[in-house]
Amino acid sequence: MSGWGGISSSEMAAIDENAEWLGVPRILLMENAGACVARVVYQWLGGVAGAKITVVCGTGNNGGDGFAAARHLAGLGADVTVILIGDPDRIRTLEARTNFEAVKTMRESIKLFIVRDMEDLERVRHVIEGSEVVVDAIFGTGVRGRIAEPWRSAIQLINSLRALKVAVDIPSGLNPDTGEAEDVCVNADVTVTFHRPKLGLPAAADHCGELIIAPIGIPPEAEIVMGPGNLRQALRMMRDHVGEIVLLEPLPDEAIKLISMLGAEPKIGESREGYVVYAGRKIDLLKDLKGGYSWAMVLGMTSGPRLISIIGEKEASRLGINMNMELRGRYEAYSRRASELENIVYIMGRSLDLLLGDSKWRLGWAGRPLNDQGLNTLIATTLALLARGVNGFDAASAAGYLAGIATGSGYDAAISELRRIMED
Repeated sequence: MSGWGGISSSEMAAIDENAEWLGVPRILLMENAGACVARVVYQWLGGVAGAKITVVCGTGNNGGDGFAAARHLAGLGADVTVILIGDPDRIRTLEARTNFEAVKTMRESIKLFIVRDMEDLERVRHVIEGSEVVVDAIFGTGVRGRIAEPWRSAIQLINSLRALKVAVDIPSGLNPDTGEAEDVCVNADVTVTFHRPKLGLPAAADHCGELIIAPIGIPPEAEIVMGPGNLRQALRMMRDHVGEIVLLEPLPDEAIKLISMLGAEPKIGESREGYVVYAGRKIDLLKDLKGGYSWAMVLGMTSGPRLISIIGEKEASRLGINMNMELRGRYEAYSRRASELENIVYIMGRSLDLLLGDSKWRLGWAGRPLNDQGLNTLIATTLALLARGVNGFDAASAAGYLAGIATGSGYDAAISELRRIMED
């Protein structure tokens, strides 16, 4: 990690998925998150033995973190109550359900209540009001807009207490990317955010209280690899409007199929304003277009805005880009080089690929070096995502992941993986 800068909720979701792809399952990350929350409560109170602690959970992964925290707090001797707001049958992920089922079995050390409506909330009001600590694990990074009942009244009840209020990752009701509360929001005394602070937290100090950044075992590679999380993130960025793709150099039928899967259709011919252009090695043709394209991809190095250049290691070395560096050196060198570039550069290497641009960088090492199938998959997927409104860096990063699959297992495997994530 080069620093502790803010991160968007979509970036965090991609990192979580990449971590699992790299061998660190989400259930382990949730376990670590719960342990971190319990540790913070322990430190704030100077011990939790006998302390009345209520963990208020939702049905998402934020609630899953809360279930894990409750288990750890019970193990430390606290008097723990878990209140699930919502239908247990709607707990959304395997990880959260696993932790909920564990809490259910702890009949002696944890009291469990289910709140489905306002009447249920009134029945447990005295439990919440009698707490020394309330852990807020209702909503995570996905909350937007007005909050429905009984969740809305639960947040207002939490805010009315004099108890220590600890928010899990972000205070429930807060937009993690803007720091704005569109409706009600928990006013926490302390917020335990995981891995890195979410973008909006610095602007939401009144809601967050003291901000604690808790590492939960995510490998640094999860942020810099071109992985499945980046493909999913790019698919979620796609707009309904589809720009046209013009091929000044042809692509094989298998690559055209990938473009079609993503809702775009390429044409052969001259480019007009607003088109996504693939010029291949015919870089000189770009001069005649006079910048009328929305994006252009080329094989070879050129410069200018809205350009993606795919080059090899030899060209990279002539640009002063060293592909053989240790991780600590990469952070400084690649970040600096990425901030200097006017366009986006994708370097195909012998053992790994390097993507630079928009002051960011990523690596791809699975299925490297890329063969012709991998290169064509890289080109086709990037073009299609650009036509669907995805920015160049994120489009190339997503395509770099699929390219490794195509190299290792062929076009059909890349198509199957794309279909899996699109339908998931």
